[in-house]
Amino acid sequence: MDIYIIKKKLGSRKELGRNPVAINETINTLGALLYILTQKGLTEAQTLKENYALSDSEIAEQAEEGRIRFAENYSENHDTMAKAMERTKQAYDDGLFRVFINGEEVTEWNAPITLCQGTEVVFLRLTMLTGLYF
Repeated sequence: MDIYIIKKKLGSRKELGRNPVAINETINTLGALLYILTQKGLTEAQTLKENYALSDSEIAEQAEEGRIRFAENYSENHDTMAKAMERTKQAYDDGLFRVFINGEEVTEWNAPITLCQGTEVVFLRLTMLTGLYF
């Protein structure tokens, strides 16, 4: 089944990215969905990339997301799946992002969810504000 992962930033209507993701497993909870997505992200982060020049279209596409990444590996990623999931759970618990599935917010880690072909999953990145107290 293919679902669409959409990244957004609070205060902006523009999408930071829309990526199709193929999921082969049956997913019943938000925690299970985040586990699968974390696993895919960790695998991608640990895959070695070759250096190559970016085309103008690749630069324009990445500029839409707000940053341009080169295919260089600046350091190796030695994380384990357990450590990556611990970080994902901590980020969710700390409120660093919110998850919306087909327009409805999922507020609990073990909340039951239903995914079908073409489901849109939106990750809304929240930014913590800092300031000085006088």
